[in-house]
Amino acid sequence: MTKTPRLIDHIGILVENLEESIVAWEKATGYTFGPIGRYRTERWRDHSDATPHPHDARISFSAEGPPFIELMEFHGEGTHSATEGEGFHHFGFLDYPEVESKMAELAEAGIGHDGESLDEGGRPILWFTEKRDLNGIRLEFVAATPQPVVADDGSELAESLVTLPAGWTDQD
Repeated sequence: MTKTPRLIDHIGILVENLEESIVAWEKATGYTFGPIGRYRTERWRDHSDATPHPHDARISFSAEGPPFIELMEFHGEGTHSATEGEGFHHFGFLDYPEVESKMAELAEAGIGHDGESLDEGGRPILWFTEKRDLNGIRLEFVAATPQPVVADDGSELAESLVTLPAGWTDQD
């Protein structure tokens, strides 16, 4: 029996200036982008620092999709930094029921990881594959648990403003 692959929920694009990029992408595609949010956590690990540390990436998703377009502004020293350059960043898969088992499965296939957000117990709730292992492209797997997303000003997201994919709600 052939296993049905999961569909890509969104395509992540890394940008230097989020506001300018939203305008450009809306003009070029006709898509509309939701309000700017922040993926804000104190428990991020990547190649820049294996110890859990703060991560505060500004993001905006297209209203059209799937796949949705996620624009992410340069942030920090690791997976979202300016050293990565503007452009394609990842294919995103949401509501993944067993993130840790997917990590183990891909590790057995020789695919590493670089970038993960941890819950309070230290378990991954979002993680990226190592881009060198898949022809310079990352895959992102997001657990089916609430993610630490807030409004751009740091306040709780109002329901009327939420255009982020299902499952991406604020978390303490």
